[in-house]
Amino acid sequence: MYTPKFQPGDFVKCVYDFVDFYKYIYEDLDEDDHTYYGIVLRIDTDFYEFMEEYIYEVLCVDGLRRHFMESEIWRAS
Repeated sequence: MYTPKFQPGDFVKCVYDFVDFYKYIYEDLDEDDHTYYGIVLRIDTDFYEFMEEYIYEVLCVDGLRRHFMESEIWRAS
């Protein structure tokens, strides 16, 4: 196990990986429509052994809690 890249309280930008996949099918798909900003609330380590990646619970600025894999997150600040 490696040290998580993000910690609770970090302000992050998140984009689901499926957006890249669907861009091949739907040319008019805009990544900005599926970009979320928020604060990391929690790091879920339960699936690390299976996925070899941390899952983060993020409280997005629209008030919803979403889950993102570490590869779908970048530091926003």
